[in-house]
Amino acid sequence: MSRSSRKKELREQRDTILEKSSAGLVSFRRFLFAPNLLTFVISVVVGNAFGSAIKDLVTLAADFLLFLWRWIFTANHPLYFNATENAWNTFVTSFLTMLFIALAVYYTIQLINNRLIGSDNEKWGYDGAHQDMLMLQRLQKENNELVKKNNQLQREVLKALSSEDDGQSDK
Repeated sequence: MSRSSRKKELREQRDTILEKSSAGLVSFRRFLFAPNLLTFVISVVVGNAFGSAIKDLVTLAADFLLFLWRWIFTANHPLYFNATENAWNTFVTSFLTMLFIALAVYYTIQLINNRLIGSDNEKWGYDGAHQDMLMLQRLQKENNELVKKNNQLQREVLKALSSEDDGQSDK
C-alpha cells in the first residue's frame, strides 16, 4: 500500500469516526479547538515566556550597568565578569525557551488545523469576514465581465437594428 493511499485511508477513517461521534463529542471538539480559546491559550503561554525573556533582559542590562559601574568607579578598575555571566546564561536560556515554546505552539496549531479539524471555517486563524470579502470581490469581477459582455451584445444588437432600419428606409 502506498503512502498516499495510507494517508487517504487514515483521513477517511478519521472522517468516519468524526461523523459517527456523538453530538456531545463534536461540541466538545469545537469548544476545545475554538479560535477564541486557542487565541487565549497561545497568548497566555507565549506571553508568559516573552515576559520572562524581557525580565531576564532587564536583569542582564542591570548587571551589565553594575559591571560598568564597578569597572569605572572602583579603584584599580577590576573586571568582574562573573557579575554578568549568570545574567547572560539566564537571558539566553529564557530567550531560547520562548523560541521553543513559540515553535511548539506553531506546529501544534498546524497539527490541529491540518489533521484534527475538517472544515476550513473551524480552523484557527480562519477569518470569515476576509473570506466573504474575497468571495464578493470574485463575484464583483465576474459581474463586471458580464456587464462588459452585455454592453458589447447591446452594441451589436443596436448596430444590427440600425443597419436593418437603413435597409428598410431605402425601400
